[in-house]
Amino acid sequence: MPVSPSRRRFVDSHLHLWDTRQHPWYKFPKPGDDSFGLGLSKPFPQSYLWQEYLKSVSSVDLVKWVHVSALTSPHDFEAESAWIESIARHTERPYALIGTMDPTLPLSEIEAALDREMANPAYRGMRFLGGLDYESDHADAVFDMLSSRRLVYDAVASTGAIRKAANGLARHAELTVVLEHVGWPRATTQQHFDEWRAEMADFAALPNAFCKLSGLGMVVHRNDSSIFRKFYDECIRLFGAERCMFGSNFPIDLSYGNGDELMAVFEEIASAHSQEEASNLFAQTAERVYRL
Repeated sequence: MPVSPSRRRFVDSHLHLWDTRQHPWYKFPKPGDDSFGLGLSKPFPQSYLWQEYLKSVSSVDLVKWVHVSALTSPHDFEAESAWIESIARHTERPYALIGTMDPTLPLSEIEAALDREMANPAYRGMRFLGGLDYESDHADAVFDMLSSRRLVYDAVASTGAIRKAANGLARHAELTVVLEHVGWPRATTQQHFDEWRAEMADFAALPNAFCKLSGLGMVVHRNDSSIFRKFYDECIRLFGAERCMFGSNFPIDLSYGNGDELMAVFEEIASAHSQEEASNLFAQTAERVYRL
């Protein structure tokens, strides 16, 4: 039966905190710079900290959270991780940390950095914003390092690269893989949707793969429930609700509407599913994947 509680238990699988005034780790696109297709009408905030985030998700019952690195200068990844850890001590909620680093570093440096990062018990894995060749021996070695440490790989791949990522990751059945932002679709036309769906089917065929229902504001540039539902429903059909999880992508997706609007879209999507399925989408999948 459809479920529509007043305040949904929520584990946010994808959020960013930053303070560019204190930490010059980020280089974000500006309005008018559409090289990333974000369609920004105003700049990202200089800072987005815990109390601001809590206001953004006040319509749900936030119980746990996953911080995902947004670094554009990956050599600062350990400093960012330490900063997030210092914030997390005061949030009174369990959290997981997805970091980053330069994937082209020598394997010995990657391995040493992973072990240092894992000194934080909340550290759960990595994402790479570029530079990874899924067909290389180097990538295979990195993925082996992650899987042997029970770490998660958050995959950043858009249409045209999803299938390549799936082919490379198929060699690593023990690695938990999460595809970010429903595969970063580039457009919402039917032709693009069909191409995206075919690649997503390949990724969903990996039994160790999961999908974040997040980030579509970056494509649509507004909280549009009809478009979001078209993509999200297809992901749920391909992966199953037990392998899908909602993520806010705040503060980036706050560029396209407020937090209450996005949570209402999530609720609308979940309302078409059973109570168990809705609980997976809002919380339980993320809890399992990130061991929260």
